Amino acid sequence: MAQTGPQVGVIDAVVVGGGMAGLAAADELASRGLSVQIIEAESEVGGLARSIVVGGEEIEAYYHHIFPQDRELRDVIERLKSQERLEWRPASTAVLDAGRLYRFDTPLDLLRYPPLPFAARMRLGLGSVVVLLGGRGRRLERQKVGQAGPRWFGARGYAVLWQPLLEGKFGPYASDVALAWLASRMRQRASSRKRGTGDRLGYLRGGLGRLARSYAEDLAARGVTVTCGVRVDSLALQGGTWRVLAGGHEVRTRAVVACLSGEKLAGIAALPEPYLRTVSQIPYRGVVCLLLELDRPLGRYYWTNLIQRTELACLAIIEHTNFIPSERYGGRHIVYLTHYAEVGGRAWEASIDQIVAAVEPALRAVNPSFARSWIRGAHLTRDRWAQPVPLAGGPMPRLPLETGLPGLYHASLAHIYPDDRGVSLALGLGHRVAAAAGEWLAVSSAGSTATL
Repeated sequence: MAQTGPQVGVIDAVVVGGGMAGLAAADELASRGLSVQIIEAESEVGGLARSIVVGGEEIEAYYHHIFPQDRELRDVIERLKSQERLEWRPASTAVLDAGRLYRFDTPLDLLRYPPLPFAARMRLGLGSVVVLLGGRGRRLERQKVGQAGPRWFGARGYAVLWQPLLEGKFGPYASDVALAWLASRMRQRASSRKRGTGDRLGYLRGGLGRLARSYAEDLAARGVTVTCGVRVDSLALQGGTWRVLAGGHEVRTRAVVACLSGEKLAGIAALPEPYLRTVSQIPYRGVVCLLLELDRPLGRYYWTNLIQRTELACLAIIEHTNFIPSERYGGRHIVYLTHYAEVGGRAWEASIDQIVAAVEPALRAVNPSFARSWIRGAHLTRDRWAQPVPLAGGPMPRLPLETGLPGLYHASLAHIYPDDRGVSLALGLGHRVAAAAGEWLAVSSAGSTATL
């Protein structure tokens, strides 16, 4: 998407980043009657919700589904008249442990989980209930899951179930993650379950990338300038306005809403030392996601968490076409292999062949007949800033939207804490940061008028 129209003079706000948070921020600012420009470095809006095409149908480059409680996302879908594309389907879950698959959809499945003795299952289940009912507040923010997890869930239950999943997601930081993050993640999954029947999840036909483009088109029709394929090189406060340099061009604006990671923001703006120190304390994990097009089904579950270790630490096998029919994708069966990785490490640098080879024992455990000849297409995507690490006692619980510079506001995945990243949460964050920026603009405008 190219720029929808030139901006001259000083505009009210520039939104840096055209992911879902950036789109929502522009929406909020425009709804307040402000002039807004979005500047997105990639060729299209959407961020982590971007799409590719398989079998003539758009699909997310990274797996996505919609939870029933995702109110912000459902509101956007309805407003953009896309609700006829939203469908709700059951989604089955399993864990793969020591070469065996175990269904893991309901609390009863936990009580039947053979790798744990009965007493350990009961302890794990009781601890989970306690966390779900009372696991909120700063008390959990200060507790490291590696220390508190065995006390809450039992040493055996934590070691068998939670520890491998946390290590797959956070690597060397796993034991230092705040227990509050895990409690929030558990509540999110529990909210999608109804009457013991497992997950009921939503999917938007054509993918969320298509929705993001529709959102940008709607914003453009309302007067927002949307510029894609242009990277912001610098932000500088000069004479009471912000000078935004992007792609060799300059934009002057009263306020900037930066919807990107703290490290990226620090690379283009001279942040005040307190805020720079705060965002610099948040480590990030990158995501490496391989989408495989198979000519036949792999297994019978939608989502399989890998408790057993694999080379390159694959976290899950997600068979999308056990959720959405393969006919949508020209008969291809879609499998995502997801890894959270240190940038520059083996998993981050791995090729398609290396990833398949590393995960092949797990694929054969799901289906002993699996052969590489089943693979008819493969799409590898990476994102450097996919997962902030919510360290216990770290800065994320109190990370402000205000940077300390007048008119510069910041919204990143780290601001969603204690929740895990998600499209609906990003939309809510975008509205929240834009509301703060909008209020500042209103107050600053009133102050300027009063001095005339």
